[in-house]
Amino acid sequence: MSLEQIQNIALWLFIFSGWLVVIEPAPYEFLFVVTLLLFIPRGLTATALIAPLIAFIAFYNVGGFFSAMQVVEPQGKAFKFVIISTYMGVTAIFFAMAATQNPLRISRIMRDAWILAAVIASINGLIGYFDVAGMGDAWAPIHRAQGTFKDPNVLSTFLVAPFVLLVQGFMLGTQRRPFLSAVALLIISAGLFFAFSRGAWAVSIGSVILIAGLTFITTPSAALRSRIILITIAGVLALAAMLAILLSIPSIRAMFQERFALIQPYDGGATGRFANQLRSLPLLMARPNGFGPYGFAAIFTEDPHNVYINAFAAYGWLGGLSYILLILSTLYAGLRSVFTETPWRHYAIAFYAPLVMLILQGLQIDTDHWRHFYILLGMTWGLFAASEMYRLRNGAWGDGAQDAGEEFG
Repeated sequence: MSLEQIQNIALWLFIFSGWLVVIEPAPYEFLFVVTLLLFIPRGLTATALIAPLIAFIAFYNVGGFFSAMQVVEPQGKAFKFVIISTYMGVTAIFFAMAATQNPLRISRIMRDAWILAAVIASINGLIGYFDVAGMGDAWAPIHRAQGTFKDPNVLSTFLVAPFVLLVQGFMLGTQRRPFLSAVALLIISAGLFFAFSRGAWAVSIGSVILIAGLTFITTPSAALRSRIILITIAGVLALAAMLAILLSIPSIRAMFQERFALIQPYDGGATGRFANQLRSLPLLMARPNGFGPYGFAAIFTEDPHNVYINAFAAYGWLGGLSYILLILSTLYAGLRSVFTETPWRHYAIAFYAPLVMLILQGLQIDTDHWRHFYILLGMTWGLFAASEMYRLRNGAWGDGAQDAGEEFG
């Protein structure tokens, strides 16, 4: 076997292992080390185009270490928090370098492995939700599909990118195995629904709208634009029919109505989530080092559930500003790759759309330790770097680029 084939297998197993993260350290962590070591000899490209990603992640975590120094007890837990953040950032840099080196190869492997991982994760979540073989207490402890994840919100957002990739395949008409893809899409959709995560529902719907809109705008094909419109209409009708069937079951309808409410009881009130966030702002403005990791919960009894506030609270001003700049530069880099005609443009759209929605979801939940957020972050930067290099080689935006339909399939 060639080194490239071994790298492919290692990367596939690494991403596929993402369905099992309830244990720490998870197989994902060990496989990352193996995959990184295999890619170092030949498979990573360092370029100035991803320098902002590296710099902002570095400053973000340096701010976290400074902030952790002020924590008296438990300081070990505070430093572990920042070490995990640093590790997550390193994975994003790895994905960016790997995708820069070979965007199509890496994107295809990521797509296939992530979809299968999502199918298994969804099945586990559904086994828990329906209490198959008595697994309800372990895999759905709060009567929401959770499976081999610690939180239904994390499971459901992990499923969004594979969900989007499958939808995009049907939208483009490039699915190689339509029946198996349809089964996978149905299983992942069920996992998304029965996790009963408001944020994940919004992220999945918003991501599909984004991929449809960006593909419609960027494609020169009138036939593809018509197909997008027809698939969208068919998808809306199918979703409405499935919801009508599911909501006819009283227990599911009751949970759906409870979770669908925009404001939950713990959000409002003088000591609710939103009030705590507002009360924290004057304190954070007076503390350059923030509160330290877990410091927000020590003051306000619970986490901020806002990744941007948490960036300043747990990483100080240096970390908070670096995180804001990382997000802004990522949004710009993703748009550049989306609007550059390359053989991997559809992958760029598929990874960028859920990342944008996760960035928005950060206003509602802490996403700074979500593995899949860093996968999307790294892939967006890697495809951006590859697109810029491709554009420069061809002399102009899209000049000489081939249609990506067959490549994407």
